[in-house]
Amino acid sequence: MKFYAPPDALRAARALARLSQKELSEKIQVTRQSISAAENDASAPFPTVSKMRGFYEELGLQFVGVIDIDTGTISAAGVCWRLPDRFPPRQAEATKFHAEPHGAAFVAARNLLGTSRAEVSGKSGLTLKDLAALESGGTYSGDEYLRLRSYYVEAGIEFMGAGDVRTGLYYGVGVRWANRTMAEEESLAGQSG
Repeated sequence: MKFYAPPDALRAARALARLSQKELSEKIQVTRQSISAAENDASAPFPTVSKMRGFYEELGLQFVGVIDIDTGTISAAGVCWRLPDRFPPRQAEATKFHAEPHGAAFVAARNLLGTSRAEVSGKSGLTLKDLAALESGGTYSGDEYLRLRSYYVEAGIEFMGAGDVRTGLYYGVGVRWANRTMAEEESLAGQSG
C-alpha cells in the first residue's frame, strides 16, 4: 500500500493539477487547514495525505522518488503526469494522457521549492510580470525561459517530461529533486558554509 507523499511533492502535485487549496479541499472533502498542514509538515494527518495522493493519482499524476530501504529516507522526490506506455502514443491513446504545450512546469517547480513568486523573481533576476508569463505558459523570450530554468536547476530541481515532435506536446511533465550523490551534497554544503 502506498499512501505517503512528502509535503513538497504534494505542493507540486497541486500545482500540476492547477488547483488552489480551497478547490482541493472541496474535491476531497477535507479542510483547507488539513491540506496546508500536509503540504508543509511531514507529520500531517495520514488520512489527509492518503486522500490527497489518491485524488492526484486518479487524475493521472504519479509520485516519484528513491527510498533508502535501511533508513526510509526519500530522495529525488517529485511528481509528474503519467507517461504513455508507448512513446510517442498512438493517436487513439494520446487523449488518455495529460499533455501540455510546454515541457517545464515552472509553478510546480516553485511549489516543490516552497518559495514565493516574489522570492523567485528576486533571485532569478526576472520581473514579476515576466515570471507570471513564464508560469502561465505565455509569451516570453528564450533568454527569460533559460534564466528561470537555470535558476531551478541550480536550486536542485529537475524537470521531467518527453516531447512528441509530431504534435508539439509534452507528456509526463513534472518536477523532482535532483538525486545527488553524497559527495555532491557535501560539496554544495561546503560552498554555502
